[in-house]
Amino acid sequence: MRVSANGRRLAVLGLLGAAVLLVGTACEPLVNAPPGGGDTLTQTFRYGPFTIAAGGEVMGSPASGFPRPTGSFGLKGARFDVVNSNGTPVPVDKVHLHHIVLTTSAHTDVLCPGRRERFIGAGMERTPISIWGPYAYLVGANDQWGAIYHLMNMTPPGTPAKTVYIQYTLDYQPGANATNSRPVQPLFQDVTGCGGSTFDVPGNGGPGSFYYRSRSWTAARDGMVVFTGAHLHEGGISNTLRDDTTGTNLCKSVVEYEHPDEFMHIMSINACVLHEKVIAGHSYKLTTKYDNAQPWQAVMGINLTYVWWGAQ
Repeated sequence: MRVSANGRRLAVLGLLGAAVLLVGTACEPLVNAPPGGGDTLTQTFRYGPFTIAAGGEVMGSPASGFPRPTGSFGLKGARFDVVNSNGTPVPVDKVHLHHIVLTTSAHTDVLCPGRRERFIGAGMERTPISIWGPYAYLVGANDQWGAIYHLMNMTPPGTPAKTVYIQYTLDYQPGANATNSRPVQPLFQDVTGCGGSTFDVPGNGGPGSFYYRSRSWTAARDGMVVFTGAHLHEGGISNTLRDDTTGTNLCKSVVEYEHPDEFMHIMSINACVLHEKVIAGHSYKLTTKYDNAQPWQAVMGINLTYVWWGAQ
């Protein structure tokens, strides 16, 4: 099953009793599922303030101290924004959210062992994260959250500095645990591997040309992918996640621009709400596609994918 989610339009999937759930003709049925973690709460947090001069930037990577709900819970959704002191969103052409990725002290990255797990995040696209049905990302009461963030003031020299906050709204279930929910693991797929995440597009292909970069990983066991969302920069066209062993596309995330002819100001990138098998031994490839008619510096090609490692 592949259901796109554009902007804040999310697929909502429900489970009634022990019924088998099928949405669309290509999805795996949801069977033998636990009841889930009960009531879902929503809470909004801010990190900052950041005062950024015109043309300036701020970045950081604190290992702890990012606000989070108290106690243990199952994370079900996340939405990010940049706001001023009144909570009003700041236009993307004024302050650019290059990226924000939250990390946890509780786990290490499954694709890049040795670094902290990166479990939610966003960029200019602000794609909402949605973990549906009985699935949840479980958080312990003592888990410490850190982050990797980068903000840029895009206003011209001579204009006043801007003071902003990173704001994030979380949906979570305080009653979720490993018995009543299916715990998912985030896979931070980066076409550069485990390095600095950025690369340059040469821009030497002429009008209508494209630049591709890919990275694959091999599934160590069977599971089920339930959500994937992409992060690209200006100049980006799409990210495609596929089972390279079978040649089956799991999700194609396409960038929508405010100025499509210039590849400027990303408005949205669709995510995919999924229920597709991950098969042990299969190779999964992420391919990012960029405009190659002009150079693009320090761009990214990332998908954040949630997988439950179990058999129904």
